[in-house]
Amino acid sequence: SHPHTTTKQGQRPEHAQLGRVRPGAHPDGSTRTTSGGDPVYPSAAYLDQIVAAVRLTARLSGLPDPVGASCQIVLRRRRARTQDRAVWQVAALDWHTADAAATVAAADTSDLAGLRDAAIVSVMSDAMLRVSEASALNVVNVTRDGDGSGVVTIRRSKTDQAGAGMDLYLRRVTLERIDGWLAAADINPTRDGALFQSIRKGGHVTTDQLTAWSIRGIITSRAAVCINGASGHSLRVGSAQSLIRQGAGLAETMQVGRWTNAGMVARYGRKELAHKGAVA
Repeated sequence: SHPHTTTKQGQRPEHAQLGRVRPGAHPDGSTRTTSGGDPVYPSAAYLDQIVAAVRLTARLSGLPDPVGASCQIVLRRRRARTQDRAVWQVAALDWHTADAAATVAAADTSDLAGLRDAAIVSVMSDAMLRVSEASALNVVNVTRDGDGSGVVTIRRSKTDQAGAGMDLYLRRVTLERIDGWLAAADINPTRDGALFQSIRKGGHVTTDQLTAWSIRGIITSRAAVCINGASGHSLRVGSAQSLIRQGAGLAETMQVGRWTNAGMVARYGRKELAHKGAVA
């Protein structure tokens, strides 16, 4: 419809859409809830994104700005309501919860997808990986040490566009899950190729790299045995919290998680920092 058409209530379509954004909705398509199961309502920042997208679409189409005074009033009211509310945060999968989810996924050793997904959850938890980083991993990025643990090398990341790379620690149980997946899928651990590959119906493993979108869905699905509302970012948030509980400070957590924003890490670990007597 044309940007300047109105609804029966006299609102432009984009204003009506702002009022219909469902509770707990988030740009990745998942639904967020509080620890008590109540929906988390869209933040002012999320609504700002919607308005910016509407404006950009109009501008690229050569149309006038469709956002008027009434829309700005809606946004101002939303900002006022959320001003004192804690910053929205995804459900966290800490080390203990991630281990539980991986254990359940790998329980049936004949289930290829389960073995692969257990390795994904375990690697992402240990190394605090983003879904894009997990998707980009190749078999040769994993090296093994004599004690059974290992290292995964991230060649490039969101905060390392130059490709300097970083080596991140993997526990022995994580290497066992990786090896279990590679053996079951008949993937040679000494040859290059995607570490996490897609599986077709019938259990046929392809050479196709799992996409970040697929990995995000796997995490949400596998985490459901432990928590509700998990997303692709849940493992990073939970691992940051676990690291702080073990005594790591903000600087150490930022380094391991490859964050450049201390405020973001402080928000993720605000409760843990508070227990340590730090200012979160």
